[in-house]
Amino acid sequence: MADENVLFPAVLRRTAVRSFHDHLRAEGNRLADVPEATAQLLRQAESVLDDVDTALTGAPAPAAEADRLSAEIGASRASRGVHPIESAHAAVTMYRVLLPVVLERVRPRCEEDSALLTAAGALQESIMHRVGIGAVSYASFLLEKVNHSHRDERRRIGRELHDRAAHSIGVGLQDLELYDVYADTDPPRARARIGTARTALREALDAIRGLARELRESAVEIGGLAKALDDYVATRVPPDIHTTVSVTGDEHLPDEVCEELYIVLREAIRNVVLHAGARTLEVTVTVADAAVRATVRDDGRGFDLAAALAARSGVGLSSMRERLELLGGTFTITAVPDSGTTISIAVTHLGAHR
Repeated sequence: MADENVLFPAVLRRTAVRSFHDHLRAEGNRLADVPEATAQLLRQAESVLDDVDTALTGAPAPAAEADRLSAEIGASRASRGVHPIESAHAAVTMYRVLLPVVLERVRPRCEEDSALLTAAGALQESIMHRVGIGAVSYASFLLEKVNHSHRDERRRIGRELHDRAAHSIGVGLQDLELYDVYADTDPPRARARIGTARTALREALDAIRGLARELRESAVEIGGLAKALDDYVATRVPPDIHTTVSVTGDEHLPDEVCEELYIVLREAIRNVVLHAGARTLEVTVTVADAAVRATVRDDGRGFDLAAALAARSGVGLSSMRERLELLGGTFTITAVPDSGTTISIAVTHLGAHR
């Protein structure tokens, strides 16, 4: 696009987008501190100027490319856990910075106020069009994350049914078949098989009832996060693992945050029970200053974190991380073989979830 045919030549564009970036930084917008996000915003600002050029001069504009950029920005910000309010602030700043630039270029060329209104309207329409596309892309990315988390939860329940309930039922059925074999020839042995079958079927029933409770209703709706964790520990953690649970301030947690946090902590506790070989387990949750911080610490055998993630070993680490990312939170693991594991969780800006 030749400079003489457009309202906004290259030098002016560079100056405008630099000013836009400076304003974002001065306002403390976190997008200004992320190189990829900064580059996207500057490309977006130039693309908006292209739209205004098209509206006022009829110059061609690559609309499909602009829409792709907006969709890319929405998905990128969702993947980074950037709250939509940051994008909204960036859009307002873009309009505030670019409007004087647009009007200054239009005013000398046309004395009619209608031209200025057209220019301002074109600028607003272009920015809002991009905000809309980015919002759809942002929501679509998060929806896919939610679906992925739900799939992981279904797989977990399937594993529980297969590994615990189905196995116990299989053992019980085998013992009943052996009872038929020994009933006439060895009655004492047959009675023993009835006893082991009864034990196996009771274990299966307990497993099924436990999963039914998880599916029937939200655990945290009954008595809050503290009670939900206490109940889970009481029923799922063996007594030989010394366990402490400390939760403060959970009454300030929004419902959706409380539910997702419980699922993450439940999975972390379950991993300790199944894989850590720990003697002690400590769960701590603190809610204060519009933020929640939680840790799950054990003194077990630890593990090779990089190898576990690469092997997708089924311990639910990816699902746990994704659930927290949906809340705009962070999830870190310190795991050293033979030295225990610590999972640290932080979710800030709780007010944005209300």
